[in-house]
Amino acid sequence: MKFNREKVAAFQDQDCQLTLREALAEFYAINSELFCVPEAETPWTELLVHHDVGHVFFGVNTSILDETAADYWTLFATDLSFKEYLAYANTPEGKRLIKQIGFINIVKSIVCGLPLLLKIYRRSRTMSRKWQIKGYQPYMDTPLDQLRKTFNLKILDYE
Repeated sequence: MKFNREKVAAFQDQDCQLTLREALAEFYAINSELFCVPEAETPWTELLVHHDVGHVFFGVNTSILDETAADYWTLFATDLSFKEYLAYANTPEGKRLIKQIGFINIVKSIVCGLPLLLKIYRRSRTMSRKWQIKGYQPYMDTPLDQLRKTFNLKILDYE
């Protein structure tokens, strides 16, 4: 399980020229060893697709710390409520995922991710509007750099 944050794809650049559709394809390609492309057929798999689009929009990949960052972005910078977020975590699929990651890794990611939480909270407050979890379809053919300018999103840097 990869813990450190590292830049591995173009969608992690603030000024990425790929469209949201192209960047999502890139996200799936670089993570093909971890998971298959989910089909939005059930509420859980629909959430996975929305979550993956969020990864691309917010410029984070799939290390434990980037997953933590994606969750923070979701809580602070999207229209998904904390109650809805917890409801997904309480599904059988969510519980299996949490068990798979492991309690120690989750605690470690929360503690190590505290500096990310503060940065993301501040950056989410400067956005012009929240990202709509289920409203991304009209943006699929828009370049990421334009989307991020439209939403006044400053993604996290990779050092």
